[in-house]
Amino acid sequence: MAGYALYSLDWEKFQRFVNSPTREQLLAFSEIISDGLDEYDEELEEGDPVADWPSEPEMLCDLVKQRLTMPDWYGDLSDTGKRIWEWAVFGFCMNTNDKEMGFEVESDGIYWDVIELAQKHHKLPQNYITDHLLTHFGHRLYRYHPDPEKRLAFDGWVPYHSMHTPEEVQQMIEALNVARPTIEASGDEDALRDYEEELMPALDKIADRGRMLFIQLDT
Repeated sequence: MAGYALYSLDWEKFQRFVNSPTREQLLAFSEIISDGLDEYDEELEEGDPVADWPSEPEMLCDLVKQRLTMPDWYGDLSDTGKRIWEWAVFGFCMNTNDKEMGFEVESDGIYWDVIELAQKHHKLPQNYITDHLLTHFGHRLYRYHPDPEKRLAFDGWVPYHSMHTPEEVQQMIEALNVARPTIEASGDEDALRDYEEELMPALDKIADRGRMLFIQLDT
């Protein structure tokens, strides 16, 4: 479906990975980076620092460990570099052995319209990542600091997932509860069904368990 798939992660496990990754975790993450470097090799322009990253996972581990400590994972990367790192985060969280990040499916998905209606209620601009959490839905990567003045250009690189702390999940629930009258009054039965049967139950469950919300943009 075109919209958003809703997942969750174990917040404490994810924080341990970011702050003190094991060698096995670094290798697993670096293997995905290595695959990305191979896949996008021809798109890395001359002078792009990512083009000089080592291609072997074992040699990437120290670089990955250092970047994990950075408060901004994306700001110094080219669009191709951003794509490679974003895919590594996504793949690592979804595919680590034994559910190392505690990855769980919370909902197969909701359509665009329920979020667009909620954004409309709060008078938020479309395709901009502002300070309001509802504009982050599906587009605000972990340790990513977007320019609120820059419109998301879908003909280039845009984030295709978002990650939200337990505190942000609670704030998102509050914002969506406030938007309920607009969703109910819209006449959009599919949006209301997604809101009542998929979105809010999933977020409430994630919040109750103190987990991290992981949203995949599904096109």
